[in-house]
Amino acid sequence: MKQPILIRIISVCVCLSLLTILLSGCNEKDANALKEDTRKLSNDIGPILKNSSLAAKVTAHLSLHKGVNMAGIHIDSQDGIATVSGHVKDANAKKVIISVVRETTGVDKVVDKLEIAKP
Repeated sequence: MKQPILIRIISVCVCLSLLTILLSGCNEKDANALKEDTRKLSNDIGPILKNSSLAAKVTAHLSLHKGVNMAGIHIDSQDGIATVSGHVKDANAKKVIISVVRETTGVDKVVDKLEIAKP
């Protein structure tokens, strides 16, 4: 998931929370409707945060690994599946990156979309 989308989602959650506080004096029906909307939003945002957290974990793991050049590498994740895309200098670099991603806790499957740069 792209970072700007995550920031927007978190902003919406913060706004809804503030709205809940501001409208705490509203009637019971409105308060319950607002409470239900906030609950639904929190249920929707949970998986999004989990996916972005896994992508961040994979990126950090790669960044800390000696010999891995993160320039031009992109990580996406969803439901334990890490998708690695971008360009690497050679087959060995590709092998190392895929291996490190597989070793990352929380990654159940790796989708390799890496391309080897042409000389």
